[in-house]
Amino acid sequence: MIHSRQAMFAAAMLTMGMMTTSAGAAQIHVRPVLIELAAPAAAATLTLNNRGKGLVTAQVRVFRWTQIHGRDRLTPTRDVVASPPLLRMVPGRDNVVRVVRIAKRPVQGEESYRLVIDQIPDRSKKRTGVIFAVRYMIPVFFHARGAKDAQLSWKAVRRGRKIILTAHNEGVRHERVSNLRISFAGKTQVISNGLAGYVLGRSSKTWGKRLRLRASGTITIKGQGIHGPIKAKARLR
Repeated sequence: MIHSRQAMFAAAMLTMGMMTTSAGAAQIHVRPVLIELAAPAAAATLTLNNRGKGLVTAQVRVFRWTQIHGRDRLTPTRDVVASPPLLRMVPGRDNVVRVVRIAKRPVQGEESYRLVIDQIPDRSKKRTGVIFAVRYMIPVFFHARGAKDAQLSWKAVRRGRKIILTAHNEGVRHERVSNLRISFAGKTQVISNGLAGYVLGRSSKTWGKRLRLRASGTITIKGQGIHGPIKAKARLR
């Protein structure tokens, strides 16, 4: 199954600092912005379109995506490939990239990857000021049929003036968390408007936020997940 909801475009662009650009610099339109495949399916296509006025060069790479100590980590992989890896795109023309899992072993649970698309600046042209690079990062998931859905548990710890909020996923499939908020002593504090991040299967995701909470107690955590609202409680220590 491939999802291409337009509302998720901003989510894909904001996660993990995945785009750095100046206003009006982005020229590549990418669809879909999320790839999700159930075994035995192992291939999907991505369409890139140059909406600028000049030739654009883009590099396409795939990285294995894991979470270590609550933080996202990308590492090179040969299990999934993107073809072609380099595109020279003329304005207005669709360019198709094929994403294929070539690993021979069966998918166990869920495998998570990031498709990284870098728009390469044209250094042959004379420019003044800073040359900006545009980066898109598309989530790619391969999962076994019947894999257990996400099941989150939460922990909140005070560190100085920060609250460290951690979601642990006891399920196999990933969870996408957005509009994350916590309530304590009658006050609601925003952790993230829009996409807060993904919690991968059998992994944890951590958020840090400077909050004016002086006492300990129970906090209420609210947000939006893939299948509906998130509501949980955690003891603030």
